Amino acid sequence: MVHRIHSKGPYTHEEYEAGEAGIYPGMLVKLMSDNTVDLHDTAGGRAEAMFVEEDALQGKTVDDVYAAGAVCSVILPGLGCEVNARIQNDQDLAIGDRVVSAGDGTLMALGTLDSEAVDVFVIGVMMEAIDLTGSEASTERLARVRITAGN
Repeated sequence: MVHRIHSKGPYTHEEYEAGEAGIYPGMLVKLMSDNTVDLHDTAGGRAEAMFVEEDALQGKTVDDVYAAGAVCSVILPGLGCEVNARIQNDQDLAIGDRVVSAGDGTLMALGTLDSEAVDVFVIGVMMEAIDLTGSEASTERLARVRITAGN
């Protein structure tokens, strides 16, 4: 069982207000102009590697959701850093598969995107295999991802 979002490597820790409800640790977020964070909402789109962390100082775990307006701990992992990121439901990923934003705060396989997409931004590489095919919609899971330089 995963207990932390940060797995290994260099990172920066910051705190922002959650701009919306439903943000879980391990989700990919984006910084908004009002200095809050929202779920990254563009499938395959450019993204700063910014993941929500568990709020351990408040006794919270990787399974505890942030409410809108709550102070949200985030990690900005450096190149090569490993994080436990939320993987979109129905994904079957192998070690070494490249992953992109699924547009809902989770990550999905690069090959899941429409082949017509021009500017696809790779977030990282899978460091463990995970098979969520046939899973319920609420069962996205955490899996170890190594942050890469983009494409």
